Parts: sequence; structure tokens; C-alpha cells
Amino acid sequence: MSAQGTGLKQQTTAPLPPPGTGVGKTLGVLAITAEDELLATIRQALDDDNDPVDLVHSDDPTLLADDGLVSGIALVVLHCHADTTRATRELSLVSGLAGAAPVIMLDTGDAGLDHAAAIESGAWDLLSPASEAELRLRLRQALEVGRVRAEMLDAAQRLNQTQRRLDVLLSQGQDARATLVNHRVADPSPAFARMIGVDDIDAARGIDMLDRVAPHDRTRFSEALEQVATENSDTALVFDITTHLNHRKSLRALLKAGVAEKADEQRTNLVLQSVDSEQRAADVARGPAMDGRMALHNVLAQTVSRTKEWVLGLVFVAIDEISSLQDQLGPAESDLLLQEVGLYLLQALRGEDRVFRFGAGEYVLLVERNSAAEIDDFAQHLHNSLADEVFGDDRRSASLSTSLAHCILSGGAAQNDSRLQLLMDTVYEIREDGGNAIRRCQTETAASADSSDDDAWAARLREALTQDRFSLAYQGITSLAGDSQPYFDVLLRYVDDGGSLVRPGEFLPAAEQARLMPDIDRWVVQRCIDVIWQQRARDAHIALFAKLSPATIEDAEGFMAWLNAAVQTREITKRNLIFSFREDDVRTQTRLARELADALEAAGFRVALTHYGSTPKAVQVLDRMPASFIKLAPDFARQMMSRDEDERLTHIIASAREREIPLIAEQIEDANSMARLWQAGVNYVQGHFIQEPDTEALAQADSQTL
Repeated sequence: MSAQGTGLKQQTTAPLPPPGTGVGKTLGVLAITAEDELLATIRQALDDDNDPVDLVHSDDPTLLADDGLVSGIALVVLHCHADTTRATRELSLVSGLAGAAPVIMLDTGDAGLDHAAAIESGAWDLLSPASEAELRLRLRQALEVGRVRAEMLDAAQRLNQTQRRLDVLLSQGQDARATLVNHRVADPSPAFARMIGVDDIDAARGIDMLDRVAPHDRTRFSEALEQVATENSDTALVFDITTHLNHRKSLRALLKAGVAEKADEQRTNLVLQSVDSEQRAADVARGPAMDGRMALHNVLAQTVSRTKEWVLGLVFVAIDEISSLQDQLGPAESDLLLQEVGLYLLQALRGEDRVFRFGAGEYVLLVERNSAAEIDDFAQHLHNSLADEVFGDDRRSASLSTSLAHCILSGGAAQNDSRLQLLMDTVYEIREDGGNAIRRCQTETAASADSSDDDAWAARLREALTQDRFSLAYQGITSLAGDSQPYFDVLLRYVDDGGSLVRPGEFLPAAEQARLMPDIDRWVVQRCIDVIWQQRARDAHIALFAKLSPATIEDAEGFMAWLNAAVQTREITKRNLIFSFREDDVRTQTRLARELADALEAAGFRVALTHYGSTPKAVQVLDRMPASFIKLAPDFARQMMSRDEDERLTHIIASAREREIPLIAEQIEDANSMARLWQAGVNYVQGHFIQEPDTEALAQADSQTL
């Protein structure tokens, strides 16, 4: 091949990228000829200032595959010689390599093929270069056909990629849900219908799930349903399902107890996920369903603190003495035991928590709580409960010790993998020191980065206070007792330079460090006053819950002086502004909190105690504080939902009822929880299931300025 045939492009003018390629690829024309005069003719025919073309030259068609010159080509112009056999072979070769690009064969009197034979062998057309006008017309037509074909091929590929991604989302997403009523499907989601192999939710309703479960798994599935119903506990399993076309596929299922509407009715909430064949083959023992290491890294790469309303934590759990356990019980028995540990961890989760299988006897939990202290408490409780649990059955059982490390995830996702590595190193150090210990981690790099972030945030927040760069989101509080008064919990947001809303978990620690919380609290309360006043002007009498920080409690006298002046400027119904105190803050600032709460009530406002029940002394706190509402700590609300009311919770409920103080439960995740909370005597509920925090809920009022 000549130097021109090595892939060097020869252009008459600058190339024009074709429309629709989407990848910045320049499509052009490949001229295959050993005659310079013929190459010049082709170049001249394609020359067009309005539509410049890349011209690539090769003098040997047999070397095209080696050089890859056909890639990105919209048209091939081939000059074959007189030998019919050779001409047919070269034309077939080029046609096969060109794909969607049309192939025009040039006949200079020695082509070796007539028009019909050329078309039959794969040519788009057979032309003579003698007529320049005809050659120019047909080359341009063929080039346009090639470009359109390339665009269609590119669009088809992108459509296929989109469809594959959609299939993955549909099969792996958490939206394949339904309720089983005595084994039969009720209220299925569209994804659930597709998962069990029917066209839509109407076709899915009424199907007996046991008929869909493969025969060899029906007993296990039935036992799981019975376990959920009798023990009122969640469970997970992997099983095979048979569709209406007799196709078999593996699914993982999470089963939760539902609330029965009739005495003879058994309701179970069911979530399905697809399991691929390799994972299914590796999971012969049908253990708990959880994702692995790659899924964990993918989640961490997308996890940032601003996406959560709560504090995020990472917990690494490793079973000690794995090799000894395997030697003692054997691989199969030890694997069953470890799968039971995985199920135990799944049952310890709540809300949007996730657990990932990291290695043999190693698990990583991604959890969200209201504070770093709650994550510390969760990790400590998990470590203690794992040590107290006996895993196995009557034939083989064991008590296991664990090495555990945990940390807080803050800032961007870029640090998450390094923090995971820190947890791993810490756990392995604990193991080397004998195991059975727990440690909280924080890197010096992360600490310095956090300090730098705090300084940057402090500057931004000071600017936000002067330029009104905050916003409020409103989450409805729903009455379970028929109260028609609209209540909303007020949630603070920071508006960044791009107009995006940043949640408080990212900037409140910096605000506390910079002593900006009193000013931020006053901004929130002023906006609440504005909203209540403006809503009343439209004959809408709403009530808002506004949180007070420890710094504002410390400045009780100054805050009351400011508040009294604020409500003189805009008169409102004061009882519709409810100030929330966290139980922990009241416990640590008892005198100041009591003075502020008394002053607020004397002025006509109402007071709420939030995160109530988090300590054994909760009732003592209630005795020292006037309270118009009690918002239960999320863990206590979940105990009610599981009907696992301990003595302390029962005492707290009785104390609230005795004082006729309404109870509010937050972070409600489904309708079944609402029913159980109503049965337990809770008056109000709130959570993402009922209403997502919405900046537009009272937007007209919120956007007004003083």
C-alpha cells in the first residue's frame, strides 16, 4: 500500500461533522484506487464548499481490515480491474467491511463486471467516471444515503443502550411492589407485573403467587409468608419463579407484614428484585438478598451529604475468626451461618439504610440517622447485639464476635472510597489485636478538609443572611384523628449559585461552628411569621413548626425581645407558630430551655418536644417543660409499628395521654405504618411516604419579602 493508503486523510477543505453522529466523528469517503488520475477525478467530483468532505485513499482493498479505514466512512468508491473473479472478490470484501456505507464501483472500461453483476455482488451503483456531472450527482446522492444510514445506526445503538439501561433499572429497582392477601396479588406496581411475567397491573391482580413460584421453592416461600405473619418480622429469600411462558428466572424477595383488614386475612408486603444467573448460581443456599462490593462502590460514588435530610454513616462489620469457623463447621455449614448473619443485618436496617456483602463474613452498612450521636449509638448497639445473638439451629449453632468500625460521611462523594478503605484498615487492625471491639474513625485529611469546608460555608452563610439566599421547604403533618387544622414542619434550605437547594446536613455544622445559628433561626422564624400572615390574608389558617437550636436557647432573652418586635410588625395568630425543642437540648440546657418555653407560652405561642423518648429520662423532661405536642424519636415510632412496645415506650405513651398532649410520629414509610400508629394512639404522622418536603407548597407566601 502507498503512503496514501496508510490511513492519512486528504481533504479538499475543512471537514464538516455529519449531523446526528453524537460522538464528534467525521464521516467521509474512502477512495480505493491505485491510479492518481482517477483519485483526482473523485476528489473533484466531491469538492463542495457548502458541504466539505474528508477523502481517505487506499490503493489495496485487501488491507482495509488491518488499517481500519472503513470505520467512520459514509461512502466507498471502488475501482476494480478487468479480472472478473478478482473484481467480484474485492467488491464482496469491501461491501462486507463497509457495513451501512454504500459502495459505488467505478468502471473505466476494465471493471470486469457489468451493472447487474455489480449490484448482485453488493455495489450500490456502477458508474463511469467519463461523465463528470453524472459522477458528481451519484456520489453526492450516495454520500447522503450513507450519512442517513450512519445516523440511523447511531440512533439505533443509542436506543438499544437506553433500553438496556432501562431494563437494568426496571429489574434492579425497588419499585416492584405488591401486597399479598392470602397468597394472592393485590395493589401491584407496574414493575411488579413485569417482574412476574404479565403485561400490566390488571393482569397481575388476583394471581396466586404460590402458583408462580417454581415447585422446588414453594415450600420455602410458603414458610417465609407464614414466618412473617406469625412472628410479625421481616424476612428475605431468593427463589425461582415460573412465568406464563414457562420461563424460569431467579428473584430476590423482601417480605414485610401488612395490616389485615379482616380477621381471617393475611396481608404481606412484597418487594421483588431480579437476580442474574451467575449470582443465583453462587447463592445456592438461598441466603439473604444483598448487593456486593461493586454495587457498594457505585453507591458511594453517587452518595453526598446534600442528598440526605439526615446524617450519613458507614459501618464495616467483620466476623472474627472466619477461618476457624470454616475449619470447625465446614464450608457449607459456615456459609449458612454467615448468610444468617446477613439476614440479621438486613432486619436491623430501617428507612433507606442499605447493607452490602463485602467479603467472606464482611458486611458494609450505609445508614442514615438524625445525628452523628445516633450513628454512634446504632453501631454500638449493633456490635453488642451481634455478640449476644446465637446463630444457627438446634443441630449446629455458634456465638460470633465481630470487629466493627464506623464513620460519618460528609462533604462530597470523592472521599467516600478513602473512608471505606480507612474502615477496612481499622477493622483488620482490630482483628490482629484480638477482635471483638468497635472503633469510630476520622482521618486527619478528612478533618482538615472538613475544617476548610466549614470556613467556606461560614462565608457563604453570612452572605446568604444578607442576600436572602435561604429557602424553606414544607412537609405536611397529617392528622389521624380528624383534625382539620393544616400543620407543616418547616425545613431549611440553602440556595447555591446555580439555584440548587442544599439541605441542612451539609451546612448546619459549619453554621454552629461559626456561631451563626441564632441569626439563621431568626431568619427562619421571620419567614414563618411572613408565611402565616400572608396565608391568613387568603383565609388559610396554617400552623408551622419551627426548630430552635441550642444557641438560640442560650440566647433566650435576646430571642424573645426580637420575636416580640417581629410579631408587632406583622400580627399573626401566635398559637399557629409552634417552636420545636429537641429533647437532648432540653436535657443539657434544662433551666434556659424551661425559661424560653415558659416565655413563649406566656406570649401565646406553642411549644413542641421533638426526638422525644431518646433517653430513659424522657418523662422527667416532659415534667419540666410545657409542651403542646410531642414528636416521638423515630426509633420509638418504629417500635410501635412492630408492636414491640417495651416498658419505657408504654410509659411514655401513657404519660402523654395522661397530660392530653398529642403525639406525632415522623419518617413514616408506608400506609401500614399509619394504621398501626393510629391503633397505638398516635395523633399525627409525617414522612416522605405522606408528603415529600416541598418548597412550592406555600411558594407564593414564601417568595414574598418584607
